[in-house]
Amino acid sequence: MDPRIQRATIFLESHVNQRLSLGTMARVAGMSPSYFRHKFKAELGVTPTIYLQSVRLKMAKQLLADNGLSVKQVKAAVGIQSDSYFTHQFKTTYGLPPSRLRSDQNALIVK
Repeated sequence: MDPRIQRATIFLESHVNQRLSLGTMARVAGMSPSYFRHKFKAELGVTPTIYLQSVRLKMAKQLLADNGLSVKQVKAAVGIQSDSYFTHQFKTTYGLPPSRLRSDQNALIVK
């Protein structure tokens, strides 16, 4: 993997709770936004925005499964502002809303 893209993925994973623009991500990688997006997708198969969303949802699932945090606390911890967006994206990705994760034992199997 290109070290600049690797540096960007590490940055994204460690700043998951912050609002990150494509420009910010590109600056971390030392590239223009358009080249960064192109190179990132070529390296990882998804855009930086989709990658960040995936990291956020995986972290949210882990926090919901492992901690006593509320859905609102988890949503804030992973940097998602909207309740409805979080619930929709979580349900689309994992097949159930975040509030049901703890009660559904089958949900604990990581996708």
